[in-house]
Parts: sequence; structure tokens; C-alpha cells
Amino acid sequence: MNPNLEAICKKYEYNLPSVVDQIINRYIKEILKDLSEKVPTLAVKVPTKLTMKQKEKEKAGELTVERNDKGEVMMPRYDCVTTHTARRSGITNMYLSHKFTIVQMMHVSGHKTQKTFMDYIKLSSDEITDEIDAIVNGAKEEVF
Repeated sequence: MNPNLEAICKKYEYNLPSVVDQIINRYIKEILKDLSEKVPTLAVKVPTKLTMKQKEKEKAGELTVERNDKGEVMMPRYDCVTTHTARRSGITNMYLSHKFTIVQMMHVSGHKTQKTFMDYIKLSSDEITDEIDAIVNGAKEEVF
């Protein structure tokens, strides 16, 4: 076990406190907004969808959102990141590390089928190309 993870577990006597996603998501957004001053790509506006709560606030006139020519909601990238983004990125990075089999990663992620697991991870075209190249040229062993 990672020493940092073990220290955290021991601190709480292996009874980790529960967390509320909305509160953690708020902290994530604040941290990334501050970080966007040093990492400008975090402030780039990207198309996104509003949550039900945001839709209600927009309808009531309590929230004004920017939209592009297509009518899509545009928000800074830092406002779009959530705990789920981190989970998905973590699982994708596990896959790209080539340290674990897909079965092992599925146990961590909770996916029951390989198809849903592969649909869940996000690979760019370049990453897929690198994967194929590594298999063809024998640079890595297949993890399937």
C-alpha cells in the first residue's frame, strides 16, 4: 500500500470519514480556478451541459450563462471538473500505465464487463495509435 494512503487510513483507524460530492466539487473548482492563473488552459471556455439545478436557476433568472453560436453553454474548463472527472481520469491513467490487467482495473472501477470498462475510459486517437504501435512493435506486453 502507498505509504501516504496507509498514513491516512491509520489516522482514521481505517474508518474513513464520508464526504459530500457537492462540497468536494466546490473545492475542486476553487482550486482549479486559482491554478488557472498559472495553467491558462484551465480557463479556456468549453461547451458543457447545465445541471438540473443550474437550469432551474437560469429559468428563474438567478443565473446567466454564456452560449456559443450553436446555443451550447460555454464555461471555463475549471468549472466543469468534478470528482467523477477525477475518477475517470484516474482509471484511464491506470490503463495507460500498463501496470495492471483489465480484470484488475475492473475490480477497482467496479465495472462488470470489459465492454463497459472500455467505453468508460477515455483514450485520445493518439493514445490508441500509441497502444497499437506498442503492441505491433513488441514494446509492451498485451494487458488484455
